[in-house]
Amino acid sequence: MKNGGWGRNRWIFLLLAAMGILLFALGGLLGGRENNRTDYAGYLEERARDLCLSIDGVKEAEVFLTLNEEEAVPAGMFGESAPSRAPTVRGIAVVCTGGERPGVRQTVTMLLSAALGIPTSRISVAGVR
Repeated sequence: MKNGGWGRNRWIFLLLAAMGILLFALGGLLGGRENNRTDYAGYLEERARDLCLSIDGVKEAEVFLTLNEEEAVPAGMFGESAPSRAPTVRGIAVVCTGGERPGVRQTVTMLLSAALGIPTSRISVAGVR
């Protein structure tokens, strides 16, 4: 008789475990959108920082950018064969050595505008104090 009771409890336990695994998997899929957005922003910030550091007169740089809602990204942009969706850059702020000098500020602004495809009015560059 005890085996019969455990058999029923075992099926309930297995059902609850399966439901837990399913909820965990769904949470990862649903939560993945925000994680991908954050990863994408981090990727762009790192690339923009690298570009800034390649400019003569810039030895240190911090970059912060904001993103728009997801929009279509052309096929092959990130090595994918089909078009995907990714947020676009809304604006970018850069604090860097030399950013107080007009020539460096203009170079950083023009470079980031060309690289990110955003107008110069959405880019702010400041010097380090």
